[in-house]
Amino acid sequence: MEFFHGVVALVAGIVLILTGLVAWMYIQQSRMAQAINALAVAVTTPPPSFLSHPPVQEPVEQEHEQEQGEPPITDDRVSVHDVDAEHEHEHEEEQEQEQGVIGEDISDFSGKTVAQLRDLLTAKGIPYSKSDKKPVLLSLVQAAA
Repeated sequence: MEFFHGVVALVAGIVLILTGLVAWMYIQQSRMAQAINALAVAVTTPPPSFLSHPPVQEPVEQEHEQEQGEPPITDDRVSVHDVDAEHEHEHEEEQEQEQGVIGEDISDFSGKTVAQLRDLLTAKGIPYSKSDKKPVLLSLVQAAA
């Protein structure tokens, strides 16, 4: 009879341990589901809009600042659209310079210094090592032309 009680106690202990493991797995599963949902929300939400207008200051605050003798604060920020237009214009100028470099004769490159060759490669977006010698830089420029 004591053997039977020992076996029942052992089985009850195993069931208790298995119940604990199932509860632990359920908690881990719910944590994983929360993390996946948070990731899905972060991926699917649109990025913050840079086109939104800055908040407008109330005229009462400006009058109050002028009463104190401080000069009014002016907004010296540049519009994102203006910066993009300037950047595109600079990019067009770079492309024209690159086309001029590509149109040059290959023999003209041999008279250039190492720094000038590096500038040409940088303008074309060709990777090079700082330890490269002039013949290597010349061959890279010739390969790009």
